[in-house]
Amino acid sequence: MSKCEVCGNHKFRRQEVEEVFHIDGRYVLVEHIPATVCLQCGEKTFDAETAESIRRLLHGQNKPQRSTVLEVFAF
Repeated sequence: MSKCEVCGNHKFRRQEVEEVFHIDGRYVLVEHIPATVCLQCGEKTFDAETAESIRRLLHGQNKPQRSTVLEVFAF
């Protein structure tokens, strides 16, 4: 990656991140995702292989490791 698509920065770090996805009307948290993170704005980018792995994980027959309550506020 040569330039951040959000802020134009050229400096990144590899980091494990977590991301919330909205799948079939529910919110799902995926932890420990390898990502490239912009040092300026924090934008997370996943490579194609990682994105495909997430897709298979969320749309497959996998069971979550744990569940938790999510508090929701309206603004």
